[in-house]
Amino acid sequence: GAACRDSANARGSTMASVSIAQPHTLVGARVARGAHASARSARVAATVPVGRTKIALISRSQSSWGPGVEALRRGPSVGRNARRFAGVSADAAAAATADAAPDKSTVVTDIIAGVSTACVAMPQSCAYALLAGTGVKCAVMAAAAASIPCAILGSSRYLQVGCLSLGALLTRGALVNLGIPLGSEVYVMGAATLAFYAGVTRVACGLARLGNIMTSLPVSILQGFVWAATWMVFFSQVPAMVGATASGPLAGHFATAAAWLAAHPAIWHPGTFALAAATFVIMLNGGKIHKMFPSALVCCVLGCVLAASGVDVGACVGAIHVDLGSLFPPAALQIGPEIAKALVVPGVALGVITYLEGAAVCRFWAEQDGEEWSSDKELVAQGVANICSAAVGGMTVAGVISRSSFGILSGAKTKLSHFVTGCCLIAFTVLGGGALLEVLPKAVLGALVSCGVLPLLGPTPKMKPLFDNIKAQPYEVKRDCILACATAAFTFTARPTLDIGLYRGIGLALLFKLFEKTRDLDKKENEEFEKAQNA
Repeated sequence: GAACRDSANARGSTMASVSIAQPHTLVGARVARGAHASARSARVAATVPVGRTKIALISRSQSSWGPGVEALRRGPSVGRNARRFAGVSADAAAAATADAAPDKSTVVTDIIAGVSTACVAMPQSCAYALLAGTGVKCAVMAAAAASIPCAILGSSRYLQVGCLSLGALLTRGALVNLGIPLGSEVYVMGAATLAFYAGVTRVACGLARLGNIMTSLPVSILQGFVWAATWMVFFSQVPAMVGATASGPLAGHFATAAAWLAAHPAIWHPGTFALAAATFVIMLNGGKIHKMFPSALVCCVLGCVLAASGVDVGACVGAIHVDLGSLFPPAALQIGPEIAKALVVPGVALGVITYLEGAAVCRFWAEQDGEEWSSDKELVAQGVANICSAAVGGMTVAGVISRSSFGILSGAKTKLSHFVTGCCLIAFTVLGGGALLEVLPKAVLGALVSCGVLPLLGPTPKMKPLFDNIKAQPYEVKRDCILACATAAFTFTARPTLDIGLYRGIGLALLFKLFEKTRDLDKKENEEFEKAQNA
């Protein structure tokens, strides 16, 4: 339990369960919440009788990470630990009471944040659809169908749900492995079927209260897998950003195809490459203008204006039209029985693996401000969202780090912002907004996906000892570094789908565990820890 994790973290010797997301991807959003942290802390503490608490409340001025963060970092149930804080003055309690109910300004702020996030969610969804090979309509329908169920059923105020790069890549691998042509009608049905299986898996795991178990994989394995998958996502977007495709034997793998294109700049499309470069510049510098600068929306508008003006910027997405009458029967129920059976295992794996990103967002913010969240409740909410996505022919959805961060930066305070985002996406889809995609260049979407994964391309914390005299490091550091690097290598070379790399990494971790048991390393570590404590 939490006590065991505290001891393990204190001596740094176990493969503790932590989120797969690197915290620096949410650092900017952390600053945006600073103004409200003190009132939230007082509100949490005020709900508990002072006589029944034992730990003094730590002032916000003592830590830039928020009140009592060190006491909050204690595993999945960190939110409940916040109730132990005491020493709250009468003034703080009164302030907490006044802040308990959302006022008009909070509602307005949430509405603005929801609309702003929808402006980012739509181009992101289109970009991930191209990565998955499903066509834009599949992702647009998924984005429209998933937000509202999670806003109603979810436990986190911050989590934004939608299409994500890892889910798109795993969807593509699972369907291509069956020999289904990209973008075909059967391919889209297969993507919806995967979403259905992923949804059922999450609902079942949530009802069985397996949430904490699903997020307990060693951090070294998860970091290695996500790092490799992130690079694969980046490599996959190179053809869209240069307006060319690789040929020859190297074209069969994202990494080798990107290397081939890098070695042949003469075949690049000048307009496509220039627009992708401009997108990178805007995305990387838009936040310097203002924290709420809609960089993704500006890039899309710029690309549409150029394409509509006759400038040759390469291929465009094309308009989509939604006929509500065609949604029944659902696409997931129209696929052949043989393909449906073949997609069961990939669908279950997709439901488990992609859930971890959303769990990372919830856990990060639980550590920052003591927000209570339930992993089991999030599983059920996201499971229902995936089933709704499958019902309208959409692809797999999960919690998205970048979109959640943008919502927080935009001022989101409650789940109302997520509900508003869903309403905006539905309005865009139903009221004919898909016609605007006719002049949206693919170069912009490829660059948006690439910019979204840039923060995760560097070596992870578990990999860094490899470049820092690893021979002199303790055994635990060496083990975690080997696991992270090996899992990354397994993922890069995984065939036919990326998730096989994760399974191989888990197998290697079990071998390490067996080795440690046979050498009584755990017993020795406990003895050394007890000696250090007694000293």
